Amino acid sequence: MGKHPKIDVPAGKWEKALNISSFLLLIVLILYVVQAYSNLPETIPTHFNANGEANGWGNKAFIFLMPAIALFVCFIPMYFLSKKPHMFNYMVKVTEENASRLYPVARLFMTVINFETVILFSYITWDIVQSARGNETLGAGFIVTVIVVPLVTVIVFMIKMSKLE
Repeated sequence: MGKHPKIDVPAGKWEKALNISSFLLLIVLILYVVQAYSNLPETIPTHFNANGEANGWGNKAFIFLMPAIALFVCFIPMYFLSKKPHMFNYMVKVTEENASRLYPVARLFMTVINFETVILFSYITWDIVQSARGNETLGAGFIVTVIVVPLVTVIVFMIKMSKLE
């Protein structure tokens, strides 16, 4: 991997909006878990099979793990990484001339993936709570969505970046 030019690229309006939305969704997720915790049974589902049926169980404190992972393993690292587009891998050659066009798109890509990840963890957390209350909600469509949405995002941004070379 070659060294990419290091230039300052400010956040665009969509990047700002998605980062704020991700952060607000994380706050709502944490509040939801705190509110739901006292009404959960002592044992809750912790794993689901491909049909969306719970097939792993654990202590209800597990529910706090989901927002923690979403915040500390996904959102925060991806948020700060998105600020350093010169560190990314690109499918096109990055030069001094095209960096100012590529970097904003790359930053937005990372922000969109981050937003999708926060939505995913929020939905999984909500589903665990619903399942613990006796409502089965996950299904095969969930697995398709988890694969298709990020894949479409990657393809869309790859096409967009290839046009900016």
